[in-house]
Amino acid sequence: MSAGATRSGGTDGDTEIGAGAAPSRPARRGAADSRVTEVFDALVPRRRRRRYRDDPPVEDTTTAEEVAEPEPADTPPPARLAPRARALRIGAAAAAVLVLVTTAFGFAGRSEVHDGVRDVAALAPDTDAILDADAQAGDRNVLVLGLQADRAGTAESARTDTAVLVHQPAGGGPAVTLSIPATLEVSRPPCRRFDAATGTYGDTVPAESRTAFATAYDVGGPACSVGVVQQLTGMPMSGFVALDLAGTPQLVDAVGGIEVCTERPVVDPVLGPVVEGSGTVELDGPTAVRFASAAGTADSSPANRVRRQQRVLAAALGDALSTTSLLTPGAPGRSAAGVSSALSADGVDAGEILTLARGLARSGAAGDADTPVFLSVPVTGTPNTRGQLELRRSEARTLFSALREHEPLPESATAPASRRRAPS
Repeated sequence: MSAGATRSGGTDGDTEIGAGAAPSRPARRGAADSRVTEVFDALVPRRRRRRYRDDPPVEDTTTAEEVAEPEPADTPPPARLAPRARALRIGAAAAAVLVLVTTAFGFAGRSEVHDGVRDVAALAPDTDAILDADAQAGDRNVLVLGLQADRAGTAESARTDTAVLVHQPAGGGPAVTLSIPATLEVSRPPCRRFDAATGTYGDTVPAESRTAFATAYDVGGPACSVGVVQQLTGMPMSGFVALDLAGTPQLVDAVGGIEVCTERPVVDPVLGPVVEGSGTVELDGPTAVRFASAAGTADSSPANRVRRQQRVLAAALGDALSTTSLLTPGAPGRSAAGVSSALSADGVDAGEILTLARGLARSGAAGDADTPVFLSVPVTGTPNTRGQLELRRSEARTLFSALREHEPLPESATAPASRRRAPS
C-alpha cells in the first residue's frame, strides 16, 4: 500500500480511497441519483422519494397552500335536477312508502280475519285406533263438517249434516275426499260432553253402539267426531274444520253478500224456491244458508250438498281475505266477527280453510293436487230398521287400507253407482 493512503474497513470488504483520487463508482452513482431526486422533487414538490436506506432524510417543506389544490376556475357547479326528474324521484319515494304502509295494513287485517276462526280442541293423533302409522307418516287428513242450522230439533233420520274426510298423501298425488253420511251407523266411543256455547268439554258420556254418526258431534263435539272417524278408518286426523250453517248468514252479510255458481235451480219442498235459475247468482245471508242446506232438490245428494256448502264458504271467506276487503277500514273487523260466528277449527288456519273450500266446491270424479276426487264411504243403499245406513265392511276395509298404504283405489269405490254391487 502506497504512502498517504488510508484504509476504511467494512464488514463486507475493504475499499481503498487514495488522496486526490477520483470517487469510486458507488459514490458517483449516489451523487447522480441525488441530482435526479432533486429535479424530480422540484417537479413534484409534494412527493419525497428515498431510494436508499443510507440516504439522509429530507425535510418535508410542503406548505398547506401547496397541499390544497385549488379547483380550476372553470369547474361547473353541480347539476340540478330538472323539475320533472325531481317529481319522479319524489313520486317513487312516496310510492315505496305507500306500498310499505299498505302491506303492513293488509297484514294486520289478514291476521284479524285469521284470528276470527274459533279454536276448538279436536285432534288426538296418538290414539290406539290408528293403523299402519308408519305408512301414514306425513299424510294430511282434515275432517270437514257442515252442521245443519236447526239440528237440535231434527230427527236423526232427517239429518242433512255433511262430513267429508279430505286425504292428501304425503308424497303428493290427487287428494281424495270421503263423504260420511250423517246417518251412518257407528259405535261411538266414550266421549266428553261438549258445550258448543263455550267450546269446552265436561263429564264423560258412556259409549254407545248402533247410533248415527251425527250424534257424535251432538254429544261430544269436535273431539268425538274426530274420534269416531279415526276409529272407522284407522287414519289420524291432522286438521278439523266445522262450518255451522246457523252462523253463515252473519258471515255472508259481513262481506256484503256473495256470488256463487250453480248448475241448476235449487228448489226445496220445505224451504221453497231458493235459486230459480242457473249460472252465477247473488246471495244474501239468509238465502245463502238456504242454498247450503236445501235437501229435497234434484241435486240433494251429499256430494252436491257439500259442494253448495263449500261454495258459500269459499265465496264468503275469499271476499273476507281479498285485498280490497283487507284494505277497507273496518272491513277486517266485520269479517272476523262473521268468521267467528260460522267457523271453528283445530290445526287449520283461515288460508287452508279457503283452499279446502275451493277444492271441495269443485270436487268430482277426476282429481288433482287442488281438486279432490269425491268418493262415498261404502254403505248400504237403504236404511236399516233403526233408520240408519250400514257400512259395507269388506269394501270399506279395502278402501281405507288403500288410502293408508297409498295404493290404487279399488274399483268398487270409484265405479259409477250403477255399476256397484247391489245392497245385500
